[in-house]
Amino acid sequence: MEFGVLGSLAVWRAGVPLDLGTPKARVLLAVLLCRSGRPVAAAALAEAIWGEEQPKSAAKNVQTYVHRLRQCLGDPGRITREGSGYLLRAGRHELDAARFEDLAVMARTALAAGDLEQSRRLFDEALRFWRGPAFAGLADISALVAEAARLDELRLCVLEERIEVDLRLARHGELLGELTALTKEHPFRERMWAQLMLALYRCGRRAEALGVYLQARDVLVEETGLDPGQQLRNLHQAILGEDPALDPAAATGAREVQSANGADAARPRMLPPALGDFTGQRVELAEIDAVLREARACDEPAAVVTISGPGGTGKTALAVKAAHRLRSVYADGQLFAVLAGTRAEPVDPAIVLGRFLRALGVPATAVPDDPEERAERYRSLLAERRILVVLDDALDEAQLAPLIPASGTCGVIVTGRVRFGGLGGARRVELGEMSEADSLALLRNSTDDRLASAGQPELSALVRLCARLPLALRIVGSLLASRPHWRLPDLVSRLADEQHRLDALRYRDLEVRASFGLSYEGLRPEARQLFRLLGLLEAPDFPLWAAAAVLDAELRAAQELLDELVDVHLLDVTGTPNGQARYGFHDLIRAYARERAEDEESTATRHAAIERALSALVALTDIADRDHMGQNMFQRDAPRWQPERVAASLPPSVPPMSSLDSERIALVAGVRQAAALGRDELCWELAVGAHALFETERYFDDWQECYETAMALAKAVGNLRGQARLLISMAGLRYTRRRYGPAEESNTEAMRLFERIGDQRGYLEALSNAPFFLVPNGRLTEAIAAGGEAYERLNASGQAAAALHAYSQVGLAHLQAGRPDVAVEVFTEILGGAREQRIRTLIARDTYWLGQAQLALGRRAEAEETFTELSTCAGDVGTSGGFYVAHAWGCLHLARGEHVDARQRLLEGVEIARALHDPMFETRVLVDLLESALHDEDLPAAIRQGEHAVEVARSINYPYLLASVLDKLARLYAAAGDDAAADRLAREAATVGAKIH
Repeated sequence: MEFGVLGSLAVWRAGVPLDLGTPKARVLLAVLLCRSGRPVAAAALAEAIWGEEQPKSAAKNVQTYVHRLRQCLGDPGRITREGSGYLLRAGRHELDAARFEDLAVMARTALAAGDLEQSRRLFDEALRFWRGPAFAGLADISALVAEAARLDELRLCVLEERIEVDLRLARHGELLGELTALTKEHPFRERMWAQLMLALYRCGRRAEALGVYLQARDVLVEETGLDPGQQLRNLHQAILGEDPALDPAAATGAREVQSANGADAARPRMLPPALGDFTGQRVELAEIDAVLREARACDEPAAVVTISGPGGTGKTALAVKAAHRLRSVYADGQLFAVLAGTRAEPVDPAIVLGRFLRALGVPATAVPDDPEERAERYRSLLAERRILVVLDDALDEAQLAPLIPASGTCGVIVTGRVRFGGLGGARRVELGEMSEADSLALLRNSTDDRLASAGQPELSALVRLCARLPLALRIVGSLLASRPHWRLPDLVSRLADEQHRLDALRYRDLEVRASFGLSYEGLRPEARQLFRLLGLLEAPDFPLWAAAAVLDAELRAAQELLDELVDVHLLDVTGTPNGQARYGFHDLIRAYARERAEDEESTATRHAAIERALSALVALTDIADRDHMGQNMFQRDAPRWQPERVAASLPPSVPPMSSLDSERIALVAGVRQAAALGRDELCWELAVGAHALFETERYFDDWQECYETAMALAKAVGNLRGQARLLISMAGLRYTRRRYGPAEESNTEAMRLFERIGDQRGYLEALSNAPFFLVPNGRLTEAIAAGGEAYERLNASGQAAAALHAYSQVGLAHLQAGRPDVAVEVFTEILGGAREQRIRTLIARDTYWLGQAQLALGRRAEAEETFTELSTCAGDVGTSGGFYVAHAWGCLHLARGEHVDARQRLLEGVEIARALHDPMFETRVLVDLLESALHDEDLPAAIRQGEHAVEVARSINYPYLLASVLDKLARLYAAAGDDAAADRLAREAATVGAKIH
């Protein structure tokens, strides 16, 4: 029986074509032939037949189609049931695609032996199998697309090789018609254009050959925007110069010389087989393909591609896959060697050269003993030949240097765990984790149909636990395929145990742990220790100072060790925010690092390293707090690791608060880790130290989590001072969320605890917060008194920054009490002190309030000058800065009667307030927006906006703002002629206003 896919699908029995029945039966047979000798899951067959619109009875229907196909073939044993799939058995002699490929290989072998006539006959015989495009009429079936494209490309490559043989046989005249047609049909295949040019030139039609070059160039430029490649350009120059080497006799003579030398005639085929379940890495494959397919002149450097990445990312699999795809391009042979760069004793390149020379036909007795002579002979043999050299698991550039060909006609693929920065001109491809889609595809390909019925959550969990590492995924696939009694949930459960995950990721000689160990063992002892200790940190990534802290080392020494870890892909550079590199682990590599730390470091050493890293993080919160607030706002007792080194590692042009923002996730993780170690002082100081960051950037969830974690530990160990500090932080969180009553309760409780333990400094800090809660509650007289007291007492105790922060609420209280003149004096005094203390947040916030007070006094020119200054410094209060600027300018435009501009800026302020989820900001700007609406014609819309403003104002219990909104809405109703509603709202506004005193 014969099966044909090189054209429309066909089957012949004893030379008689068989009727294959329905179109669905043809699809079924085509997919089985595409994977001949391998089982195809029934689900995959159903998807190929029906696509996404599968009937409920798809599985049963597949069985029916298989049964009918067996009857049609008249050979029931051809298609057998394998698990939940089906397998079609066809020998290579029965399948036209396999016979075509086998004959092409035989033709190349004959060509390598110098038998041009036999090579030409075999190429012809191979091409006669083609009756049309592969899988004609079915090639758009998703399961067939890749194979059809591969076969069609292979046909064109073989056709080009056959034409090359004809040119060597001086049959150039016979080729002109065929090549003219082929270049029209395949206008982007530069090799065909070159063959047509050469054939014309040898026929004495030099002008036409040059015209063909111009035609090819026009087509390529117009259609692709690219100029012709080096091969075409070189041939064009050779024809212009009537290079004697183009003459058929000269070419034949050169080949005869080569044939006399057995070494030059040899065509090595040393590539190992490609993985049958190779999946993904399409972008990387395409990149490698593009570099190594580009034609180069002999006097150019060889094209080199390096593939680097951590152990288990599939470097070798990718290199071999790419090399097999390039076999037709490098028709003179492929060399392959494992250099064992990760082993204790890497392979001497001289030994590899000996192997390569023998593969190239040099008798063993003629291989030179001297390494340099071997390299010279190797390069001579590769000159002007198209040979691909694959060098796997390289150690470094020194090991590679003798093995790189000197001719541009050759290509090189290098794999290794280091980044080969010393290979000038090389294209560097770096591998990491796979995409989730490719990870799932790899799992399915390596397990056949075991995962056909698996749910998406289980599959996603499996991919996540394998960290999308190809080696881990392939091990999991092997485990599932070889152990049919294992259930998928059981395997997921085994891998979920992080402590033993690497134990589970092992199948025979495949082991994730061993793969990582090869890189680890090649490190210096200091780098190995840094690797181990960094693995203990819970933060997803970390900067230089964290590495220095875990080692208790100088920054420069830590940087050298980090670079060593990055170089061998045991660490990745995850990004460079603020110009500062951050480093992180691949998930499974982190598990390996922790395993090594458990085995090689004592408990005391491990805990000390973690504590140094966390205390360095506390030092960073000090630096940021001091820069942001003018001074550290409270006393801290936990140890700090080398604050001067932490400060020295920060980018000088970046505000420390921005550097702290890069550590946000590390802060939350650090609080958890300190709690797990039982280090209560370190735990609460980290939580409180993050207060300014969380408030400025409104990281409310992180703020809440840190508070709860640290408070639980502080209560468990009876740390009252820590509890009081955390209560102040909670008061800040509640205040920022505009929950003023609960905020005051937390602050009052903190004051009681500070009094109880006799902490006068802490008590004063809590006292300084009191005005912040009194002003929103409408208790303005109390706020002025409390703010004044806090200002005096804090100044007397040397806490000038805290004093100014407390005093700012005195200015706000006077403004809301209708005394803007006093408010201007207070804010002016505060800004003078804030500039002296360089308290950037206070400068920005009180510049805003000073301008508002000036507007209330009708001093518009002064307010404009103040708001201009605000525009330059508002960013210092983080995400709130945009609101302050928009509202300030909206108010100024409103005061000038510029209602269109006012409305635009005020609406901008509303959008920012809502994006910040800040009802107090929204209410504040809505008050002024309603004032602007009094001048609009669309009163109904303005009233709807006013009703919303009242609803928002009621939610925050801020009497001053609620009274203002009610008053504005009453005026809108009055303007609309609804006196009853206007009176009702005006009375409520008066009632609420009476509560403000």
